[in-house]
Amino acid sequence: MTADETATATVTPVSGRVHIFFDDAEIASSANAMQVNEASGRTQYFVPLDHVHPGILEASDTRRDEPGKGEAHFYTIKTLTADGPDEAWYFPYAEGEYADIRDLITFGGARVKVTVSDV
Repeated sequence: MTADETATATVTPVSGRVHIFFDDAEIASSANAMQVNEASGRTQYFVPLDHVHPGILEASDTRRDEPGKGEAHFYTIKTLTADGPDEAWYFPYAEGEYADIRDLITFGGARVKVTVSDV
């Protein structure tokens, strides 16, 4: 990137362990997470799919294009106590500055909480 270009995002490994909670229950935990800090100030955490507790994600038909990241593919979170429609997603074709999040999953929604702890 040249000095004349403005970064739209930085993608870096997380130092520590990322914990993803849905309705106060931990649904994912990873020491191999990536963090995306966007120019808007928004931060997202991405974890490998195999670090999500098995059986709680159901593929959705929802797709959405996001600038730079490409097409997002969504999942519904399904637990014994609640469903979170389209509250998990990944970017199977992410390229460029977002290439490191390709096939990693992120979560969002009012019932999702993310914390980072020391390993």
